[in-house]
Amino acid sequence: MKIAIDIGNTQIKIGVFDDKKIIYNSNFNNEDEISKHLQNIKKLRPKISIISSVVPILTKKYEKIIKENFRIESFIINHTNCNINLNVPQPETVGADRICNVAATLKLYTKPSLIIDFGTATTYDVVNNQKSFIGGVIAPGIKTSGEFLIQKAALLNKTALIFPKKVIGENTEENIQSGIMYGAIDQIEGMIHRINNETQIKNNIILTGGFSKLISSKLSIKHTIDTDLTLKGMLFIYESNN
Repeated sequence: MKIAIDIGNTQIKIGVFDDKKIIYNSNFNNEDEISKHLQNIKKLRPKISIISSVVPILTKKYEKIIKENFRIESFIINHTNCNINLNVPQPETVGADRICNVAATLKLYTKPSLIIDFGTATTYDVVNNQKSFIGGVIAPGIKTSGEFLIQKAALLNKTALIFPKKVIGENTEENIQSGIMYGAIDQIEGMIHRINNETQIKNNIILTGGFSKLISSKLSIKHTIDTDLTLKGMLFIYESNN
C-alpha cells in the first residue's frame, strides 16, 4: 500500500493505492483534519509515502505526521526527481502538482496535451509531441475570483458558484453567478484556442481539480476528465525512481 498526499494552497488531497488502484480517497481544507483520516488509513497499513507539496511549511509537518504514525520516510516530489523533461528556463519554479499532472498525462493520455487544473489557481500545462513540458498559464481560480469579488463588494452576499439557468441574470446573485461561471467558460475556451494556435496543433484536453466536473458540463470543446490525475502522477513519479 502507498499513501499519496497532495498539499495545495487551499486543499489537501489524500489517496491510498493498492498497486495502481486508489482504494481510499479524501480531501480537506484544514491542514489539521488529517487526524480524522489516520485511523482509516492505518487499517490499510501503507508501507510507502509520497508527498507533492506547494506549501513548504506543510511538507515538513506532514513528513513528521507520516513518520510518527507509520514509521516510514516520505518521498518528496520535485523537479529533480520527476524524470520528466521540463523544457523551461527555470524548471525549479514549476509547482509539484503541475509536475505530477504532466507525469500522469505522459503515462495515460495522447500527446500533445493541454492539462487544465481547477484549484486555487486555474493552471494550463502544455505537453508536446516530444513528451516535454513546454510551459503554460496560471490564472485566478474560479473560487478565488468569486471570493475576491464578494469580499470587495460590500453589498454582495456570499453566492453559490453554480451556473444560473440563463446568462442574463435577473437578480444580483444570478448576475454574479453568470459573470464568474460563464466568464470562466469563455476564459477557458479562449485560452484553449490561443494555446492551440500558438502550438499550431490541436491539443488533447484533460480537466482535473475541484471544478472540473462542473465546468465539463458547459465546455463545448472535446475533453477528458480525470479528477485523480495528480495522485496518479505522484505514483508514477515514485515508481520511476524505484
